[in-house]
Amino acid sequence: MVSVLVNALFPTLFLTLFLYSHQTKSEDFNSFSNETNFEVSNIAGTCNLFRGKWVYDASYPLYDPSTCPFIDPQFNCQKHGRKDKLYQKYRWMPFSCNMPRFNGLNFLKGNKGKKIMFVGDSLSLNQFNSLACMIHAAVPNSRSTFRQRDAISSVTFEEYGLELFLYRTAYLVDLDHDKEGRVLKLDSIKSGEAWRGMDGVDLSTRGHWWDPHWKLTAMGLYSGE
Repeated sequence: MVSVLVNALFPTLFLTLFLYSHQTKSEDFNSFSNETNFEVSNIAGTCNLFRGKWVYDASYPLYDPSTCPFIDPQFNCQKHGRKDKLYQKYRWMPFSCNMPRFNGLNFLKGNKGKKIMFVGDSLSLNQFNSLACMIHAAVPNSRSTFRQRDAISSVTFEEYGLELFLYRTAYLVDLDHDKEGRVLKLDSIKSGEAWRGMDGVDLSTRGHWWDPHWKLTAMGLYSGE
């Protein structure tokens, strides 16, 4: 299912990867070719990455779920018996430019020593897993470490010092309990302390704001100035 989310549903993840790959210090660009630099600078200034369509690409997927050690077991569709794989062979193509294919090795070199965190629920989990898997596919023999403690998971690619983090939370703001019940505090983000020191943060709240019934019955009260 991770592959579904990356290859068929979320162009915003591609934008995240694109920006993280190419917003680097000038000295970091030594690891990229002149052709890539020229292409990236042109796209960054002229292309609307949010307007486009999904197109079939026989060279996809960017990684094999069966060989990636970072996929959460409950999101591994093939492991649980899904037989069709056509859904994995789609990529996002903006109308106004040709977006460079994701290059895991260039991503590692351009983000050496950096920390990137995904904050959110299962959508962020899928994006976190997918990015780790796409990088791993590019350097399968590179040493990596997975850690998990409470709400935070991390993958570190040791040779490059790149750390990917997931802060698992259903809400970006605080959900507390008092005598009135559960209160969603719109002006409080205590969990934001976990984001300190990050070079990039990807925020997501997915569908928790879409269902009016959920707002009325499950959340309880709102509080905020």
